[in-house]
Amino acid sequence: MTLIFRSEAGGPVLVGDMLISVPGSKQTELRLPSQPNGISIPPDSSPSFTPEFLRRKIFIVNEHLAVGAAGPVWDAGRFISGISIEFRHRDIFAYAEVVDFLKRYASDQETKDSFEQIGILIIMEAADRRLSLTGGNARYQEIASSNFGQVVAIGSGSSTLIEHVNRLDKNYEYALSQPSDGNTQFPEFIPLMRNLFLLAHMYWNEFASPVNLFEAWGGAYDLVYQDSNRRFQYLTDYTIFLRVFDVDRPEDGLQFMNILKYERKLDFSYITMLNDGRFDSFGARDITSFSSEPLRVRLDRDSFTMNSKIHISIIGVGKGGKIRSPLVLITGIDPQEQAHHTVLTWFDDEGRLSVAAHQQYDGWLQEQAMSYYRHHAAHWPK
Repeated sequence: MTLIFRSEAGGPVLVGDMLISVPGSKQTELRLPSQPNGISIPPDSSPSFTPEFLRRKIFIVNEHLAVGAAGPVWDAGRFISGISIEFRHRDIFAYAEVVDFLKRYASDQETKDSFEQIGILIIMEAADRRLSLTGGNARYQEIASSNFGQVVAIGSGSSTLIEHVNRLDKNYEYALSQPSDGNTQFPEFIPLMRNLFLLAHMYWNEFASPVNLFEAWGGAYDLVYQDSNRRFQYLTDYTIFLRVFDVDRPEDGLQFMNILKYERKLDFSYITMLNDGRFDSFGARDITSFSSEPLRVRLDRDSFTMNSKIHISIIGVGKGGKIRSPLVLITGIDPQEQAHHTVLTWFDDEGRLSVAAHQQYDGWLQEQAMSYYRHHAAHWPK
């Protein structure tokens, strides 16, 4: 189960899910972080990550070359290792050199069978051109999007991703506030904003899914984008707040359904979540790591927070038990913008993670939710 996609809305972006890629232990079952059904990890005063075998599937090979690989772990990891050895220390290269590497890898007696098992997506800023490539034999799907540029997706979740892109192109309104420096000083604004908006809708649909397993969602996504110097960067962290506002009961305010924090470290990415009051943790190694040892990372309760600079608020606005597509608000992308700490988090004396909303910002969010309802009231689901 995998979803990797690239888009080109103002600049190239490569996105890959963190999902089970190899079997977990026999004592546990597959759990999606958004709807955990398997083992329960009890919180303690210093929570530790005891993840299933999640994997990171996209990589920055060098500042001008990034790649994502789908397929069997060993074969995908082998390809990533091979292209990294070839180009890791070569920031300047020609498009033809990457194509030549792919041809050699696909025809070499030692690697051609492995190459046939995988699918790859590449974005590059070569010396002679900016380009995207698709390789391997995995099925891929493609759509020309008015909001996300040319989108190519591979993996079992590719159909779902393409469907969402098509739906958002036809039925959703965008309101983007570009920084005053504009595209010249901050070209990554639009690709980041629009792709995070897309991921927010994927996340919403995971919760709306009638079954636990939503094939296009792996709990969180790794994301690579191109900065103003045309160097590829990882989006290092973000926090998603899933909330519900009932128009018939405005006095209840915005109710928390789930909070997810994603953070990328050098050796792994991890997810921490509050879901129905329960604290959960998940981690993901690189797909190039073949270790079978469990990954354990200790949290520092004195410094841990669910906040990130980038906050994604997904607000389901409901009336009469009916909810439209959610209201999505994203803050913190502008590097000159002060981070909005929409919630505060801390561990209490018993080691439980506690959450409190920022009252002033919550009031503003509630106003946006009411305005959203009034704007769409005539077309509200019956």
